[in-house]
Amino acid sequence: MSKILAMLLFLAQLPNGNALFDQSDYGAAAAAYEKVPPAERTAPILNRLGIAYHFLNKLKEAEAAYRDSVKRDPKYSDAFNNLGVLNYSRKNFAEAERQFRNALEVDPESAPARQNLRATRYARENGRKARDAAIEAEKEKALVIEERTSDALIAHMLMPAKDVDEASLHEKRADSFMARKMYDDAVIEYRKSIGIDKYNASVVNRLGVAYLQSQKLREAEQNYREALKLNPYYIEALNNLGAVEFMKKNYDRALDQYGKALKSRPESSIILRNVAACLFAMERYDEGIEVYKKALKIDPQLFEHAGGFGSIIQTTTRNDSMQNFHLAKVFAGAGDIDRAISLLYKAYESGFKDAKMLKAEPAFNGLHEDERFQKLLEVMTANQPARQ
Repeated sequence: MSKILAMLLFLAQLPNGNALFDQSDYGAAAAAYEKVPPAERTAPILNRLGIAYHFLNKLKEAEAAYRDSVKRDPKYSDAFNNLGVLNYSRKNFAEAERQFRNALEVDPESAPARQNLRATRYARENGRKARDAAIEAEKEKALVIEERTSDALIAHMLMPAKDVDEASLHEKRADSFMARKMYDDAVIEYRKSIGIDKYNASVVNRLGVAYLQSQKLREAEQNYREALKLNPYYIEALNNLGAVEFMKKNYDRALDQYGKALKSRPESSIILRNVAACLFAMERYDEGIEVYKKALKIDPQLFEHAGGFGSIIQTTTRNDSMQNFHLAKVFAGAGDIDRAISLLYKAYESGFKDAKMLKAEPAFNGLHEDERFQKLLEVMTANQPARQ
């Protein structure tokens, strides 16, 4: 009977608490969440209870709820993030940084945790100035909280607003140059942004991308490593270090870097595509085909992407004829006949002439009735060297 009563209380209080929380009625939300039986308090409920107490400036109760949340689910990134913001509110910036790192270890792509790590690194390295700025900011932003995004809190950046704005302006200019492939100009603007705000791992990583696109591998690698000093879990920089090693033809090292990135994000279609391209460059075609298949299963439109400013999408340059031939097998197996045939024509144009191998490949059995495939086979057969 007591279990049934507890479940009824849970079902009655949780929707009410969530509705009040969404309306930012934190006092009433906390009261509703407290009525949820302890055994039924999930990590998200405990995290929301912590946020409610946090905004009510009941920091001891907030900390207890956040810690209960991460005990309930050690993989719940938002609670680690909010525990970091709580320490930021207390101006304990070193502990705040530790918790933001915990949040990113669990979820490397958490935008709030990335933003908060940047803010706390500035605060930690500019202690007295940051504390004075926090005291001033609290007049308008209680507990130095900038905003709540769903179940994650974002701390107020204590860098002077004019510096934040100026750094952002140069960043936007650089992004515009990148979009137009004006990489030297992008480098200049990214460096200006970093000269003002050296704590932004995203901008440091993009500076590396701009250098890489300009074939300046040493400078690219330096900036990727600097981005990882700022945020050890910055997946894009790990991926891009792989691209540097790939361009150096250090394929084993490239695979090692891609592997590190995949540990944080095993379902990244972009990183998997880079792994496959690396395997193709090493002429490990069968392994590469399987990785390409996995990447395409995750994102069927993968080959439509040109890559963003943050992540390099690598393609192989070694032995293009065989690369295209084996990549055609991937698309033929996926039922993409047009792309498969297009790749076979590219293979032929780049030197693939083995008509017998083409005809015998089981992956292309479904193409034999296609006129384009028949024509390609005829051309290749006609151009075969005559037997002596």
